[in-house]
Amino acid sequence: MDFGLKGRVALVTGASRGIGKACALVLAEEGCHVAICSRGKEALDEAVKEIRAKGGEVLPVQTDVTKAEDIENFVTRAAEKFGRIDILVNNAGTGRLSDLMALPEEEFRYNMDLMFFGLIRCSKEVIPHMRERRWGRIINISSIFGKQPGGLVDYDAIKAAVIMFTKDLSNYLAKDNILVNAVCPGPIRTPLWEGPGQLGEQLGKLIGMSGPDAINWFAQQNIPLGHHGMPEDIANMVAFLASDKAKFITGQAINVDGGMVKAWV
Repeated sequence: MDFGLKGRVALVTGASRGIGKACALVLAEEGCHVAICSRGKEALDEAVKEIRAKGGEVLPVQTDVTKAEDIENFVTRAAEKFGRIDILVNNAGTGRLSDLMALPEEEFRYNMDLMFFGLIRCSKEVIPHMRERRWGRIINISSIFGKQPGGLVDYDAIKAAVIMFTKDLSNYLAKDNILVNAVCPGPIRTPLWEGPGQLGEQLGKLIGMSGPDAINWFAQQNIPLGHHGMPEDIANMVAFLASDKAKFITGQAINVDGGMVKAWV
């Protein structure tokens, strides 16, 4: 589908794999110039190859979004290369099953810095560029587990904060024609679920199954459609929200979850 994004400039954090990479690929396919970042250079380089193979113009910048100076460098380099910034997709994040009483406070604080304060810093860096043109889209990847508990204590709380920040920021920027929305994925087939030691294996150890069997069991038990989503399911919603086809949508937290959550928020 043509979302009318040709020539727009999009920044995507955590774009070396999973949802972030899918967002960068779909936006590039829609004609955006994309700047992507992640901490790991090898995976970032692989994502660049995939984007260029589809004809996209891409700027990779190795970035740790817990560091303000890295974020400033990422945004500055993107603006210098492409001359503008139109779209920001705040995606960088991680998660693991955690027990409230056992979770180290340092880990909680680090994940807050990564998934919440990093998101705030990225937003603050791009807003002046968007205000200059009186057009912008900030799309935050939250989670349905920011609306209901999912067993990842720190992750759930942080993603809830992301939703509220999205709503507040949308009001703050509405007069500038900068739209701010959150996408709330349900369980998605990404390395967060399928990687070694990740959620699939963690869940499997709890219920006595292999990681792949645990992933399928979870889907059958919890997702009305009976299967996990794919990263492209989230990326397609991101592309829609980035476009003028969504020009009257702001301050929303939109579920893409196979029917798991029926909440009104």
